[in-house]
Amino acid sequence: MEDVVQLLIDVQELDQKILEAQNTKQRLELEQQQLDKQVDQLQTVIDDLSSRIREQQTACEELSQALLQEKANIEKSESRLPGIKTQKEYLAVLKEIDIAKKQIKDLEELQQQKNQAIEELENDQQERQQALDEINNSSENRCGEIRELLGEVEEILSNEDGKRDALIEQVPQPFRSRYELVLKRRNGQAIVEARNYTCTGCHMRLPPQFFNALLKNRGIECCPHCNRMLFISNPED
Repeated sequence: MEDVVQLLIDVQELDQKILEAQNTKQRLELEQQQLDKQVDQLQTVIDDLSSRIREQQTACEELSQALLQEKANIEKSESRLPGIKTQKEYLAVLKEIDIAKKQIKDLEELQQQKNQAIEELENDQQERQQALDEINNSSENRCGEIRELLGEVEEILSNEDGKRDALIEQVPQPFRSRYELVLKRRNGQAIVEARNYTCTGCHMRLPPQFFNALLKNRGIECCPHCNRMLFISNPED
């Protein structure tokens, strides 16, 4: 029975190394995902700013065309003035010119607002792009480190999995099945020592009769509190 206990202890040491490597792998992959997400989110903001800048630029171009048209209308109206015969028609043309000039003023103010909006958007975009460049640089370096670490973790997992498979085959089936079941439920700690009437896994007090029987038989029993597999290493405990 002592051989089975030692086998299980050895398997558990490997399982804990494997679990630690798996947790490290998961943490590294999550960090990489978060870095990628941060870059994607910032790139989305920059793309949105680019789209808004193009919209404002298109609006400015349309305003420029409208301004040219209004100025052309004024020139046309002014060219008609010398040939007008009646005061009524003369006043009507002057009114057209005044309306066009007011329209030009409104269009120029609106164009100025659009240009200011474009400038603000471009400044914002430039700041975001600088931030993205910095993140990309640091992200590339960190992602390179993560890839190296993941390679090391994968190598550990490959090596330890092979050792574990060879070792677990030596454990008798009933103990193996019990070990595998408790291992999943107890986060990598399936077999622990019973010491001084206490389970060292859950730290709960063991019934004296149970502990004495375990001490006498020198076998493997399940903790009545946490169901971990219990063993006693030294009779004097």
